[in-house]
Amino acid sequence: MSSLTLVTGVLLLSGCLSGGCSPTPAESGSQGAGRPDDPVTPCPSCALAQRQKDSEEQTDMVEAVKRHILNMLHLNTRPNVTHPVPRAALLNAIRKLHVGRVGEDGTVEMEEDGGGLGGHREQPEEQPFEIITFAEPGDAPDTMKFDISKEGSTLSVVEQANVWLFLKVAKGSRGKGKVSVQLLQHGKADPGSADGPQEAVVSEKTVDTRRSGWHTLPVPRMVQTLLDGDSSLLSLRVSCPMCAEAGAVPILVPADGNKGKEREQSHRPFLMVVLKPAEEHQHRRSKRGLECDGKIRVCCKRQFYVNFKDIGWSDWIIAPSGYHANYCEGDCPSHVASITGSALSFHSTVINHYRMRGYSPFNNIKSCCVPTRLRAMSMLYYNEEQKIIKKDIQNMIVEECGCS
Repeated sequence: MSSLTLVTGVLLLSGCLSGGCSPTPAESGSQGAGRPDDPVTPCPSCALAQRQKDSEEQTDMVEAVKRHILNMLHLNTRPNVTHPVPRAALLNAIRKLHVGRVGEDGTVEMEEDGGGLGGHREQPEEQPFEIITFAEPGDAPDTMKFDISKEGSTLSVVEQANVWLFLKVAKGSRGKGKVSVQLLQHGKADPGSADGPQEAVVSEKTVDTRRSGWHTLPVPRMVQTLLDGDSSLLSLRVSCPMCAEAGAVPILVPADGNKGKEREQSHRPFLMVVLKPAEEHQHRRSKRGLECDGKIRVCCKRQFYVNFKDIGWSDWIIAPSGYHANYCEGDCPSHVASITGSALSFHSTVINHYRMRGYSPFNNIKSCCVPTRLRAMSMLYYNEEQKIIKKDIQNMIVEECGCS
């Protein structure tokens, strides 16, 4: 695997995340040959961190960037501009049409996505984030508990909170009806009663018993109460009085010392909480991804800038003057890949939980350092017909990286 192929894979991955992948132009023979000492890895970003960025590697990376830009503009080769528009006429048109800003020195700056010029953009509103917590054994066989992380929950509002519970229906069961599944919690004891604490239903759902499957039971109020208070432990009892008759059983957490069957472990209940910042704190700066600084080996964003004048492309690309071809590199060890916020998605976090514990078929899945946030890039250029085109290319610049 050559460096050109390696970096092209990383750049194309950023395009694939938006669902807009298209084939790259064919490689030339000189670029397709690999080196015997190239690292063998199923994850291009992991190999990037191992390579020495000598002049030859830099050249290969620039070639990969060139191909990536042409691919995103749907061009097979760079346009050959034989009759460029006079510079004065071009700058005048740009001023009139407000497709960019002309500097005193005649340079053209494109408006960046999200407002501002020259890369100075307002910070976007802080987006909702997720906390995933897997159930631990409770004090009784039909109970479970969730130790909810309060990281980042200060001054946050619970947007969603669902307990995911797997209901297993026995093979050959003819139960075609529905059953009611309840989540109960101990309430406070009535001072005037000798009966002790009473249980309260915190969530209830009627589910189908024709087949095994996952079911969600909402508990947003209980989670919000915990986050606002001193406790972080949510203890629940699962009740399904009609499950036995229907041949169904909720899969809970095996007690300590009994790890249970692998399949039942893979159906372990979990709590998914979506938090959003309170309205008065919407404009706080959100947590950023790691920047590669030469000292860290875990997944991070590597800055890489290509000046179009330096590579001989300033004759057909009018603006901007260069491309921030940032890319992701570094390792995704299990302890990083399973952390919400470092992972690409809720799905990635759940898969990594099972992968860390060796549950098949997840134990062979490799986590990879990939873009988790990208932004658009505006370009003003001559096309193959020597017409001037202004295009906003979505998901062109990598802003943050995380583990898939």
